[in-house]
Amino acid sequence: MKNHLKITFLLAAAWALAACGKEEGGHDAPLAAGAMEVRGNLVDIRTLAAGEKVFPQHDDYLFDEDAGMLFEEPTAYAAGLMESRGAEAFRCGSAGTVRLATDCADMQAEGWAGTDEVLMVGDIPYRIYTHAYATPGKWTPVPDPEGRKYTTLLFAPQLRVADVRTPGTVIAQVPELRGRTISNVSLAILPNGDYLASCTGVSQGASLFVSEDRGASWRMLVENVTEQNGIANYYNLFVWEGKLYMMGCGRGGANLMIACSEDNGLNWTSPTVILEGGFHSAAVPVVVHDGRIWRACETQGTDTSKKRPFVVSAPADADLLDAANWTKSAELAVDNDITVEDKTVTELIEGNMVATPNGKLYNILRASSKVTSQLAARISVENEHTLRFTVSNDMITLPGGGKKFTIRYDERSKRYWAITNPASANMKGQKHNGIYANGITYDLVRNRMVLCYSTDLNTWVQYKEIVYDPDPFFHGFQYVDWVFDGDDIAAVCRMACPETRGLPVRQHDANFMSFFRIRNFRNL
Repeated sequence: MKNHLKITFLLAAAWALAACGKEEGGHDAPLAAGAMEVRGNLVDIRTLAAGEKVFPQHDDYLFDEDAGMLFEEPTAYAAGLMESRGAEAFRCGSAGTVRLATDCADMQAEGWAGTDEVLMVGDIPYRIYTHAYATPGKWTPVPDPEGRKYTTLLFAPQLRVADVRTPGTVIAQVPELRGRTISNVSLAILPNGDYLASCTGVSQGASLFVSEDRGASWRMLVENVTEQNGIANYYNLFVWEGKLYMMGCGRGGANLMIACSEDNGLNWTSPTVILEGGFHSAAVPVVVHDGRIWRACETQGTDTSKKRPFVVSAPADADLLDAANWTKSAELAVDNDITVEDKTVTELIEGNMVATPNGKLYNILRASSKVTSQLAARISVENEHTLRFTVSNDMITLPGGGKKFTIRYDERSKRYWAITNPASANMKGQKHNGIYANGITYDLVRNRMVLCYSTDLNTWVQYKEIVYDPDPFFHGFQYVDWVFDGDDIAAVCRMACPETRGLPVRQHDANFMSFFRIRNFRNL
C-alpha cells in the first residue's frame, strides 16, 4: 500500500468561488423511497462490489470478496478522495436505517450506534455505524470524527449528489459516468443561422446537436453521423460556399477524410479519403488564404515515433470532395523532445492555421509539456508544399499553449483571439493520495478557461477568465472550439465536472459538452 499523503490543494475559502459550487436555498424535490441525496465537496457515487476500486482516483485499494455480504441488496456509496471528508450531509426519501462506515473504531456521534460489522478496505478496517433516520426529506449532518484518517463511506441503494451546478449550457452528457468520455467537440454556425455542435461519447460515433436560439437550448439532430460519413475522430465542422463540411479521421485516426451536407447536417455524402494512413488532429480552424483553403494535421503511426505536423490545402474554388484537389505539405520532423529554456516539450500537435493581414500564413501548435503551460510553436507555411521552423526562432510564449487552443483573427479589433487553459502558479504539484501522489503536471491542469488576445502573434494577454474551479483533479474546461458571432463569441467545451451521479475519472476525461457565450467580447 502507498503511504498516506496529505492533500496539498486548497479547499477552504476557494470553494465559495467554485464554478461548480453548491447553493443553499430553494425547495428540495421529494426523493423516492429508499433513495438518498448527499452534499459535500468532490463527492463521488460508486458501487459496493467485490474487486472494485474503493476511492476515486486511487488504484490500490479494492473491496474484498466479502464486501457485498454486509448488505441484502445491491448498494451504492458516497465517498471522497481517500483522505478527504466525503459527504457532509444527507437526506432520505423514507424513514429507515442509514449505514455509515468509518476508519474510527470508537466514533462518538449523537444518533449513531456502532455495530460489530467491519468492512475491510485493503488493510484498513472500516467499522459500520447505524442511524435511525425518521423524517423523510430532512437534511442530517454526516459525522466527521476527530480521529478520522480516511474518507467516510455512506451507503444507500439509490444515491445522488445534491446542489451540483454545472457551468455553461449542457449540450450533451455521457450516458454512463466513467463509462465513456466526451471528445471531439466542434461548433459551426449554419447558413440558416442555427448553431451545430458535434461530439463523440454519446453514441457509438459522432453525434450532432442543433440550436435554433443561438445556444440557449439544444436538441440532438443526428445520433451517429459516423454511420453516414465515416468520420469519427479528430474532426472539425466548417461552412464554405453555403455548404457544411466535416473534415477529420475515421475510427482510430485512420485516413484523413472530408464529407459534405447540403441540408444543414441531417444527411451527408460518403467520405472522400484525402490521405491514407494514421493521423491526429482536433477541432482546428480552417482558413482561406491566397486562393486556397487550409487545415493543419499531424501524422500518427503505430510505432513510438513522434507525431509530425503538416498541412493540407486545396484551391478555394475547387471541389473539396475530390481528393485530387488536395495537396499535402512536407512533414515537420520532430522526432526528439524540444528544450526551451530548460523546459522540455514532448509534442507539437493540434495546430491552428492562422492567416495574417500582411499575407503571412502560420500553423500555430500546442507545445505539450509536463513542466510548462506557456509555450507554443509557430510554423511558417511558405506554400502548399513547404514548412519552415526552428526552435530558436519559432517557439513563442502563449498562456495555456501546452493544452489544445483555437486561434482566430478578428478584422474589427485587429487582434488574434484564443481560448486557452493557462495554469495558475499554485496548481503545479498539487497532490493527493492516489494517481496524483507525485503531483499534477502542467499538461493536465485544465481548470481555467481564459480568453486571450495578441496583436502580433508574439505577445499574448490573458484578457478574461471565462470559467474557473480551484480543483484541478476533476475539473477540465478544455478543447474549446469557438466562432465569432457578431459582437459575441460562441464556444463549445469538452468539460469534466462533478455531477449528480458523482465524479468523472479525472479532469481529462470529460462527461459533458457545454456551450458558452462570451458577450461583447471586444469590450469586456
